[in-house]
Amino acid sequence: MQRLKQFLFPVIVILGVAGYAFVNRMPAAGAEYRYEGDPEVVAATFASAWCSSCKILMPRLARVIPDFADQPVKFVELDFTFGERKEIEQLAAAEGLAKIYPQFKGATGFTVLVDRDTGEIIDTLTINHSGKAMRAAIAQAIARASQ
Repeated sequence: MQRLKQFLFPVIVILGVAGYAFVNRMPAAGAEYRYEGDPEVVAATFASAWCSSCKILMPRLARVIPDFADQPVKFVELDFTFGERKEIEQLAAAEGLAKIYPQFKGATGFTVLVDRDTGEIIDTLTINHSGKAMRAAIAQAIARASQ
């Protein structure tokens, strides 16, 4: 009986932690808020489930996204949890990120604000940005791309 308890306790703890991590995984950055027209800015988050910076950045960004529901910005998550895959590269190309994707592929923990027309990076959001700073950077990126 003692051996069974010694075996079951760690298994239960591991399953509990794994279940908690799965349930609390943030959805794709732009899953709920999408601009209906052609976006002028793409906010591409390079992320993964194992990235500690992402665990700070993504919830903060998720609180900011609703403020831009009617703005010409599209939020996209490039998820490298399972490594660099062709599907991620295809998504990047479809979102106008083909120019910058090779430079950042596989890296995680940041969001780049990209001018959709030129493919140029306007700004980069990291865990060092507060929600207020993220809002300001996204607003400035939209203003700059709109010129």
